[in-house]
Parts: sequence; structure tokens; C-alpha cells
Amino acid sequence: MHTKDELYERLRGPAKNMTVLATAFSGTEADIYKANKNEGRTGRHEPLLMAVEYGKGRVFHSALGHMDYSMECVGFITTLQRGAEWAATGKFTQSIPHDFPTANTVSARKFK
Repeated sequence: MHTKDELYERLRGPAKNMTVLATAFSGTEADIYKANKNEGRTGRHEPLLMAVEYGKGRVFHSALGHMDYSMECVGFITTLQRGAEWAATGKFTQSIPHDFPTANTVSARKFK
């Protein structure tokens, strides 16, 4: 689980040498904040975390973390740190923290 955040939908690109690591479901429920209440809703899973091999380089892309409260999510913090480490070194040395979110619970570390 991830805390409240924006969900990017209908991402475009060549999608070559890409591995989708995580998705989020874009429900078809109405969005009360938009004039067209169903604008932007796809009813499908949208990619959130991706790893891309690019020539001899590596790219980690995260579509998470649009607000301060969404960056407090332990899932965001952990995936950003591990993704940056992988992009820089090709390895993971950081373990998953004990407070990592589960399938049913969000975990946050409040900023001070």
C-alpha cells in the first residue's frame, strides 16, 4: 500500500528494455474535482515503478511522491533509495525495513 498520491495514467514511450516493478489500479469511479467526472480514468493497472536498461546505463523511474505526505511513505522512501542504488551500481545492498507497507497497511515516517 502507498499513501495518498497522484496517479499518472496513459504513460507513453518506446518501453524498450523496461521492467515494470509496480503498478496501481486506476479505478473508474468519478473524480469530484474534475468538470468531466470520469476524465483520465482508465480502469486498468498503470505502471508506477520501472527499471530501464539503456545502453550501458540503468534508469530507475518512479511516478510516486508528488506531495510531502506521499514522500513520508516508507514504500516511497525504500523504493527511491533502492532504485537509486541499483541505477548507480547495478546492485541492492539495502534491506527492506521492518516498517515497509504491507498489502493492507500504509506505513509512514512523518517529517519533523
